[in-house]
Amino acid sequence: MKRISLSCFLLALCVSMSAMSTLDSLLNVYDAEVALSETYRAAHRQRIDSMKRIRPMTKALQIRIAREYQYFQSDSAREWYLRLIDAEEPYRTQAYTGLVQLTSSIGKYGEGFALIPFVTETPDSLRVDWIEALWRLYSEALASCRIPSFQKQLKENVDLLYDSLLHEMNRQAPYNTSIRLRRKILAAQDAEDIPLALEVNDSILSRVQIWSHPYAIEAYNRSTLYEQLGQDRKRIEWLTRSAIADVRCGITDNGSSWLVAKECYESGDLERAYHFSDYSLTNASFFNAPTRFIQTYALGHNIANSYEKRLYRSQVMLTIGLSALAIALGVLAIGIIFSLRQNYRLHAMNREMQEMNKQLRAINHQLKEANKVKEQYICRYLEVYSDYIRRLTTMARKAGEKDPAAFMDREMDNFYRSFDDTFLSLYGTFVADFNALLKPEARLTPKPGERMTIEMRIFALILLGITSSAKIAELLCYSPNTISNYRVKMKNAALGDRDSFEQQVQEIGK
Repeated sequence: MKRISLSCFLLALCVSMSAMSTLDSLLNVYDAEVALSETYRAAHRQRIDSMKRIRPMTKALQIRIAREYQYFQSDSAREWYLRLIDAEEPYRTQAYTGLVQLTSSIGKYGEGFALIPFVTETPDSLRVDWIEALWRLYSEALASCRIPSFQKQLKENVDLLYDSLLHEMNRQAPYNTSIRLRRKILAAQDAEDIPLALEVNDSILSRVQIWSHPYAIEAYNRSTLYEQLGQDRKRIEWLTRSAIADVRCGITDNGSSWLVAKECYESGDLERAYHFSDYSLTNASFFNAPTRFIQTYALGHNIANSYEKRLYRSQVMLTIGLSALAIALGVLAIGIIFSLRQNYRLHAMNREMQEMNKQLRAINHQLKEANKVKEQYICRYLEVYSDYIRRLTTMARKAGEKDPAAFMDREMDNFYRSFDDTFLSLYGTFVADFNALLKPEARLTPKPGERMTIEMRIFALILLGITSSAKIAELLCYSPNTISNYRVKMKNAALGDRDSFEQQVQEIGK
């Protein structure tokens, strides 16, 4: 009986170690592939450029080019799809389907809804794709909506479109193997029969080329099935496979990369988490997707803070070591008087100190770079958030909101509170330091319930490197003239030289 128990224990241990080894190997591969991501993106662009040189430029070729851009650069994909919205079928429906899918990816749901009335009839072979594009558009909009009346309406549309999608798949399944397999997956998930869903997913994976973009999508879908089973390690393995395939295909619209970064962060692997989150942010910028910025900002901010704290602890330990070394050198200096042999030892210790000082300077440089990344996250976050508020206000106005101005005021109040909390978490003494630069009678006190005044927010953005009044006005939703007036007012209230006041503000916390 003891022998059986021991055998079972050893078998479980071997399986666990094998799983850990697989995940570590995949993460090592992903780490290496991310380092080559620029090369893969260049190859993707070269492939598109080669297609553009083909003559004659048929409508089918234009659709292929638009689809190559679909997960690579949203602006270019939109441009190529728009060329075909007045074309004959099936190109017209393919173009509208691609545009709706694109608006789902980049978070421009209002634009996607506006496209729907233009498609009244679709070719039979494209009905599944069109309905699925609509279903994903409404699903994505529902996931990001925070207005109860909109949520109810969106949920009803999501359910109706899902039923229509299953009905259309059932109708076409006997003639289309791909649709039959997708229908089986949805049916298995509805029935919570995850083993069957995994079996169908195996069949789909066997039909696609490994490390291709379809492989990346199915690998991501497989990770969600393992999540439903509660098998975290398998889930992370397949997320990593999906991320590797996206890198190799030069894909920049990928959801798996920042999820892998999140898993590394939660497991304490800060080096990889920092590396992967930076890669995800670069992709979001290249693809031009505000929703990806929103997804990655909070995670990237936490990772950057943790990474900075680790560097700070290293600096503290190094400082302690240098202090101890300095004491030792003092003792050796006294010993030189009594022995020439001590002189040689002192020189050796001095060389060691110089090397450690060099390392300290390198770490300080890394800390400064971390600060730059942190400020970049804040600036990009502000741009996305302020733009998001404007879009929400526009949607509220179109939806018949009684008082859009009051709606925007509430959203801006939330935005200002979020900005104040985020900024002051990084520059905790900013309010006191800013007031110290002003004449006593001109010093500012935030209103009850607020942490900063509008003047303080303007100069907080200047501290972050945003010096254009027009850009500050865009972020804070004021007019450029108002921003300029506030800046002049604060310069006139400066305790010292008014011309160097903004430069003194930029030195706060640095």
